[in-house]
Amino acid sequence: MILTDLVTDWRWPDARPTVYGWYHIMWLVIMIIVTALLCYFLGRKHNKRIDDRVIFSIGTMLIVIEIYKQIFYTLDAGHYQWYIFPFQFCSVPMYVAFIAPLIKNEKIKDAMYKFLASFGLLAGLAVMIYPGDCFATWYVTILIHTMLWHSSMVVMGVYLVVAKGYGKGLKELLPASMLYVIILAVALIANVVGYHVYFKDPLLNIHNGKFYLMYISPYYDSPLPILSNIKEAAPYPIFLLCYLLAFIIGISLLWFVIKVIRKIISDRNINAVN
Repeated sequence: MILTDLVTDWRWPDARPTVYGWYHIMWLVIMIIVTALLCYFLGRKHNKRIDDRVIFSIGTMLIVIEIYKQIFYTLDAGHYQWYIFPFQFCSVPMYVAFIAPLIKNEKIKDAMYKFLASFGLLAGLAVMIYPGDCFATWYVTILIHTMLWHSSMVVMGVYLVVAKGYGKGLKELLPASMLYVIILAVALIANVVGYHVYFKDPLLNIHNGKFYLMYISPYYDSPLPILSNIKEAAPYPIFLLCYLLAFIIGISLLWFVIKVIRKIISDRNINAVN
């Protein structure tokens, strides 16, 4: 009981933070400052060893705070809640950031870094720009976890774009997209196997036992906007294809914006020299 209270009994004393309230703005400012400092002092050096250390450090931090989150929800409910199993779209960068710096094969490492610089960056930006339901919790430490987590994804993504020089063309997204497809395949297999082996028991689902990796399980309604309507109206393979294409299109748009920004900066530097 004492351990449970120590870990979980941290609530907002008054009203919860709101979207674009003081708390949200504070985290946006912190994110921008940290990103700018890392890119200016480390990213511009384009040193592979430094890049690996930066990403590994962030990946390690994400693992530590995720362990806290898992302990928190388990103690709070009195049992493990499978719906928070860390293999969702925003959870995957934790594994990639921790493992990628340890990879010796440069092509595989580059694909993983491009994944963080594209898919990870997009997911982080989406939550930091509009946290939405993330502010629905009364728990202080969980909201700190959420903002630190997603702001770190933005920091990693922008840092890698600067340090590695990413953003020159859409072809760069091919390795990242292939990794994304592999991750989806792993999640789908785990969802199917897990459901039939263990989670098919209705009693488990009553106690938050839904094993719903990447939100692509064939057995549960999708919580994702628009895609949930597609899942209800169309066969499951169509939903899965739309899910895949939606994120790839989003990443392509983000990459196009990065390319435009890179060109503007390049043109300004050329004009400054002339």
